[in-house]
Formats: sequence, structure tokens, C-alpha cells
Amino acid sequence: MEEVFRNPRPLLFTLALGAALLGGLVMAFSAQKAAPRWLAYVFWVVAALLMLLGLAQ
Repeated sequence: MEEVFRNPRPLLFTLALGAALLGGLVMAFSAQKAAPRWLAYVFWVVAALLMLLGLAQ
């Protein structure tokens, strides 16, 4: 567990990828009127911030 937090860059990129994929899934649901579209945008913004944070590390 300590090794993961010693090098946070791969962890941040993995979390960013997960958030981006989740945003895509929410966007697919929003096309069927099953989820709000703004929620997909929130996930994509979070993914972009995590990616930028990973690059800054």
C-alpha cells in the first residue's frame, strides 16, 4: 500500500481513466434519458483534473 502512495502518478492516471469511462457510460445513459447529461460532464472535468494533477507530480 505504501508503494502506491509513494508514486501517485500511475494512481492518478488510473483514476482519471476510470472517471472518463464512467463519464462515457453516463453519457450513454443520458441519450436514453436515464441520467442527466451534466453528470457526464462533471466526470470528464474530474478526469481532466486528475490527469493534470498526475502530470504535475
